Amino acid sequence: MEVGAISSDDAGPNWARAPKAHTEVSIVISSRRTKGLLGLIALMTVVFMAAVACGEEATPVVVEKIVEVEKIVEVEVPVEVEKVVEVKVPVAVEKVVEKEVEKIVEKEVEVLITPTPTPKETIIFADLNWDSAQTQNRIIAYIFEQGYGYPVDYVFGGTIPMWTGLINNDVQIYMEAWLPNMQDIWDAAAKEGQFVPVGKSLADNWQSMFVVPTYVIDANPGLKSVTDLPDYKDLFVTPDSNGKARLVTCIPGWKCEIINSEKIVAYGLEDVVELTNPGSGAALAASIRGAYEKGEAWLGYYWGPTQIAAELDLTILEEPAYSDACWAADKGCAYPTSTVHIAVHPSLSARAPEIIEFLRNWDFGAGEYVAVATWMSDNDATFEEAAIWYLTEKEAVWIPMLPADIGGKVLAALAKE
Repeated sequence: MEVGAISSDDAGPNWARAPKAHTEVSIVISSRRTKGLLGLIALMTVVFMAAVACGEEATPVVVEKIVEVEKIVEVEVPVEVEKVVEVKVPVAVEKVVEKEVEKIVEKEVEVLITPTPTPKETIIFADLNWDSAQTQNRIIAYIFEQGYGYPVDYVFGGTIPMWTGLINNDVQIYMEAWLPNMQDIWDAAAKEGQFVPVGKSLADNWQSMFVVPTYVIDANPGLKSVTDLPDYKDLFVTPDSNGKARLVTCIPGWKCEIINSEKIVAYGLEDVVELTNPGSGAALAASIRGAYEKGEAWLGYYWGPTQIAAELDLTILEEPAYSDACWAADKGCAYPTSTVHIAVHPSLSARAPEIIEFLRNWDFGAGEYVAVATWMSDNDATFEEAAIWYLTEKEAVWIPMLPADIGGKVLAALAKE
């Protein structure tokens, strides 16, 4: 069977719609027709084999079989294709920036601020070399420190050196200026405005350069006056007195040291009395106390209020009564009752006016001092310890001298001692 080619014209109407397309034809036997063809070949084989078997010459048999061939032609057909192209198109982007805005609200607030206090300058005391002055210094210094908040210090010395220190502002507080002993230097400084008098203390006081234990007077009743000394000088002669009556005089550096020398001359006792310098207040006290405990005769200078004067029975030899004329002439008369003044340097008026106001109110009498001195002696205490004892035990005396708030601070400090 001859198989012919199928032209493109037989491809049917669908192919016709693809003009100018390149056509490629392939002959493909469909599976259905293939089965028929195979069957035909098998039949012919059988006939052929039969003819051979029968000895007859095989005659070719032409079998005409129409086979449908499905032709597949690949045709390029234009197709509309939707092409997706990625195109980068600039896009306007709105940039949003968040900006923190600090909102400041001004508010006026009234705040009470306590300023840091300026450190106060140290107040320096003239630490005069006798017990009553040093006792007063320690009492008042405690009040200055604990009540008013002032640091304090002390410079030790005698009457005249410490007075010079006050004038020069080396010290600012001079608690015991005894007048008229210091009258001349007091008046000169006052005229120049070199100090400020602010108060008084130790109102009940006395002093004399002719003090003897009362037991000496009891044993020698004729010894009553300074004028009797030539007759009784032998009672007071010692190995170091050059055959004269030994008289223990005032402490070096005190104004009374000079006054006592003038009084000896005024009384005409240069050949009767030998002045002996005690060296210090403590040595003077030891001298009279030692003689008293031994029952020995003793002649010398002493004063009150003091612990010695309060404890020992003493007698003062008589002198002509004090007068301003006598004192101005040669001091051939008794010491006057002294006024004990408090003086401060003028600089305190500006930098510590409250201190000056307090000192104007200060009152420390003979009775107060003797009580402190006795306690101090009985307890072998220091001046600082004695001051605390006085402030603790005598609150009713000193507390009225202070503003309430200052007094409260002092009491609070004492409660911690």
